[in-house]
Amino acid sequence: MATLDSYRSRLDHLLRELAADLGIPGAACGVLLDGDAHVASWGVANVATGAAVLPGTLFQIGSITKVYTATLVMQAVHAGVVALDEPVRAQLQEFSVADPGATIEITPRHLLTHTSGIEGDHLVDTGWNADALGRYVATLAGLGQLHPPDEAYSFCNTGYGVLGRLLEAATGDDFDRVLRRRLTRPLGCRATVTLPQHALLHSVAVGHRHTVEEPPSRQPRWTLTRANGPMGGVVAPAAELLALARLHLDHGRGPSGEELLAPVAVEDMQRLHADTPIPGEAQALGWTVRPWGTLTSLGLDADTFGQRAALRLVPERRFALCVLANSPRGGVLAQALMGHVAADLLDVTAPDPSDPVGDSPAAATAADLGAAGGTYERLHQRVTVAVEDGRLHLRTEPSGVLQALGLGPTVLGVEPTGRAGPSLTAMGTDPATGQREVVVVLLPTGATQPGALYLGGRLHRRVT
Repeated sequence: MATLDSYRSRLDHLLRELAADLGIPGAACGVLLDGDAHVASWGVANVATGAAVLPGTLFQIGSITKVYTATLVMQAVHAGVVALDEPVRAQLQEFSVADPGATIEITPRHLLTHTSGIEGDHLVDTGWNADALGRYVATLAGLGQLHPPDEAYSFCNTGYGVLGRLLEAATGDDFDRVLRRRLTRPLGCRATVTLPQHALLHSVAVGHRHTVEEPPSRQPRWTLTRANGPMGGVVAPAAELLALARLHLDHGRGPSGEELLAPVAVEDMQRLHADTPIPGEAQALGWTVRPWGTLTSLGLDADTFGQRAALRLVPERRFALCVLANSPRGGVLAQALMGHVAADLLDVTAPDPSDPVGDSPAAATAADLGAAGGTYERLHQRVTVAVEDGRLHLRTEPSGVLQALGLGPTVLGVEPTGRAGPSLTAMGTDPATGQREVVVVLLPTGATQPGALYLGGRLHRRVT
C-alpha cells in the first residue's frame, strides 16, 4: 500500500483524468491518512468566468452538512441541554406536525436517523433573517407523515431543520452562530460558512447544469436558503471538510488536543441505530454506514442544484476521502475516485452500487415485476412504474417546491437484481448524469401492506 506522501501526484492525476473524461467543470478531492492530508484540485469554479478551482475553493456540501448538525446535537446531549430520547415537543414547544400522535412521539434520535416518518423534502424558503428556522418549524403544523415514528426509514431533510431549531432553543443562538462558535472555529475552519454573503469573501464554485449529452452551463441562481442550513447549507473547502473528518477519527479531539466532542458521543454516532432497505447501507446518528471490503466506512453523499459531494471515513485506518464537484456528474466522479483510492491506499474494494451486497437474493419473477407496477407518491413527487421487456420503467414527476426549483420529469429504466423477502431491488443508470441508481420496491403483501418504493433513499407510498 502507498503512503499518502508518495500518493500525492497519483491523486492529482486521477482527479484531472477522471474529471476531464466526464466533462466536469471543476472539482476537488481531499484525502486524509493517519493524520497526513492532501487536496487535489482541477478545472474551473465557474464556466462563465473561467476562475480556477483552487485547493481552498468552497463547494456546496449539501447533505454532508447533516454530520455537522448531528455533531452539534451530540455536543448538546452531552452538555445536558438536549435529550436524545425525550420527545422533541417537550424540548421545543413550538414543534408540531399534522399527526398529533407523531407530534408527541418524535424524538431527536428519530430525526438523526431518518426514522421520524415526517415528509422529508419540505424545502420552503422562510427568508434570510435570523428567525428563518423558527419560521420554518412553524410551517410544519400541516405536514403529514409517510409512516409512524420508528416504523421505517426515509431520508428526511425536514428533520434536520427541526434539529437546527432545537439547537437554537437549547443554546440561545441562531444556527449559523452555533455552528461557527461551537464547531467550525474551534476546528480552525474559518472558510466553512452557511450564508452567501460570507461565501463571497472566498473562491467559490457555482453549480452547473450538465448532462451526458450537453456541456456544462452555469446555474442561473444560488438555490440554497437559510432554512436549509442544518440540512444542507454548509459551503466549505475540501481541507476543512477533512478537518471535520479528523475530529471523528481522533475520538472528538480538536486540532490542539482539546475535547470538542466526548469520545462516547463519537462512538454513539458511529454505532448502527436503524436498518435501511437500501442494499449495503445502515443508519447511524448522522452517518450512513457501508462495508468497504473487510472494513467499515462512514459517510454521506450530497446532491444540491448543480453540485455533488461525497465524504467517506474508515475509522480503523484513520482514513477519510472527500470529493467535491460543481456538476451533477460529480457523483460518477466520486464513485470512480473512491474505487481507485480505496484500492491504492487501503487495499480494499470500495463497493460499486451495481454490485450485490450480502446474501445472494433470489431471482425476480415476472409476477414480482407485475406486482411492482403502479403509482407511488411522496411530498412533491410522483413515481409511475411500468413493466416492459423484463425491466421496470420509472417516470418521476416533481411538483410543488421541487418543480419550482427547476426539477423536471425524468424516465429511468432499471434491471431487477433480485428479491429478498418482500423487497425487490433493481439497478439503473440515470440517462442525464450517468449515475447508478438503486431502486427498492416493497411489494404488496395484503390490504394492510399495499407496497412502497424507495428512490434516492426516500420512501414513496403506493397509491394505485
